[in-house]
Amino acid sequence: MCTWGLVSGLMVIGLVSGASVIPASRSSGAIPAVTADQAKQAFLDPIDEGQSVGQTREEKFLSVFQIVQFKNEACDATDGNTGTCFTAAECTSKGGVASGSCASGFGVCCVFVISECGGEVTTNNAYITNAGYPAAAPTGMCMFTINKCDASICQYRFEFEDVVISDPASGACTNDTVMFSGFDAVSEKVIPGTLCGTLTGQHMIANVASTDPSKITFNIVSASAKWKIKVVQIACTSEDLAPAGCVTYATTGSGSIQSYNSGATGELINDQMFSHCIKPQDGFCDVQLDCSAGTFNLGGVAGACTDFISFGGQANCGSTLGTGCLLAWNFTGPYVIPTVSDADNAAMVEGYDINYTLLPC
Repeated sequence: MCTWGLVSGLMVIGLVSGASVIPASRSSGAIPAVTADQAKQAFLDPIDEGQSVGQTREEKFLSVFQIVQFKNEACDATDGNTGTCFTAAECTSKGGVASGSCASGFGVCCVFVISECGGEVTTNNAYITNAGYPAAAPTGMCMFTINKCDASICQYRFEFEDVVISDPASGACTNDTVMFSGFDAVSEKVIPGTLCGTLTGQHMIANVASTDPSKITFNIVSASAKWKIKVVQIACTSEDLAPAGCVTYATTGSGSIQSYNSGATGELINDQMFSHCIKPQDGFCDVQLDCSAGTFNLGGVAGACTDFISFGGQANCGSTLGTGCLLAWNFTGPYVIPTVSDADNAAMVEGYDINYTLLPC
């Protein structure tokens, strides 16, 4: 999570304005400082009876100066994005843009947006966009490098806030594409090699405990592609760390399970084989599944599925899920949901968009 940079969040704050005795690299420039004479006077003022010289002078010095420490945590920026809390000077030096305050006003909410092809992510909660976003991206290849913000990072969560590139053709991504690479073997084995279509609102998990850096590569041929992806870096000790091998990870008691490029006008992408996962919640067991407000259409029929999504070991395909698009998933252990698509989607099946709700035990 890169939230333990106490040095980067360390400032010495004076209570009287004047010529600063604070090192320039530690001051944001917006906080009053203390003159050298005022600091000296704190030591030279009369000593109270019954106290030692060293004790009284130390107390007077600490009454003039305060040490403020804050973690470089995620913050809500005033522009609607997610930023990271830094001092104003650090935000500027790291190439970010201040958008609001944090840490009780001692820091700024620093937003990082990388839009130039060849750019590199080096901080948590950074955004990757196409040049000129939200206007359409230029054609051609555009690669971004993702670097861990520190050695404690084990996973990336790529949140597709606004990703619209050309649709697949019979399930194949043959026009615009986005490719992800440079992950641990457990993720390289299951992450879809190529995606396309509309991915807005979806996400992807990648393990990087032993790998650094990673790559995201766009190849654009259409005139209407655009993207905005938030890169969340997850520490090895985080409660939100997904089990190894999960490609999506829902962390709330209710939500949705979607195939990539799903929806009423979507189309299932070929050659995918991975698992969705749901984080367990204390006191909850069974799961209610409901696709009545979404989509369910996978190749094949019961007993002869060519595409499928599996709940509790039961493969589901065709144009309906359970009875009337409702299915009760009895609790048998961790919430792991394998899904597979074959090499052809000539039938242009849409995929799935299923709501889930965890039920009390």
